[in-house]
Amino acid sequence: MKKKQENTANTSGFLSERDYLKKRSEGYINLIKNMDTDMLSQTGGKEEFMKKLQEEFGTTDPAQLPIGILAKCFLEHPHDVHTLDLSSSVILKHYVIGEALPPDFEKARNTALHNAYAFVEVYKDKFIVIHWDGTATFLAKAIDSIVNFFSGGDAK
Repeated sequence: MKKKQENTANTSGFLSERDYLKKRSEGYINLIKNMDTDMLSQTGGKEEFMKKLQEEFGTTDPAQLPIGILAKCFLEHPHDVHTLDLSSSVILKHYVIGEALPPDFEKARNTALHNAYAFVEVYKDKFIVIHWDGTATFLAKAIDSIVNFFSGGDAK
């Protein structure tokens, strides 16, 4: 018998580190996994997605939510990643190999391309890497820059 995941709404508007690292629901993982083909298009679906995001995190405070999602793109070559940019009017955009991403997203590109991860939640001050089973791992933006530097990437 599956234990029902409770929706514990955060009424304080503040998410703790523990909140950010809680296991993501299967519905949320599927929503992101299928964003190429399902609900989202380049011009619509933002309101519905924001509602689902707020339900997942239990808060409606936009400062506590990701500014976007970066994921591996499964469209044919030469596409490599797509962004779900919640601060833009074009929320879903597909990028080809080598095409520059928005600054807040670029440092997470290599991580998003890794097969061990479903996607990366992008915040102003951090990345949260979401594994296929829904577990979450914190990745500081500064640490990502150091990793890129030592791996021969661009250390902006």
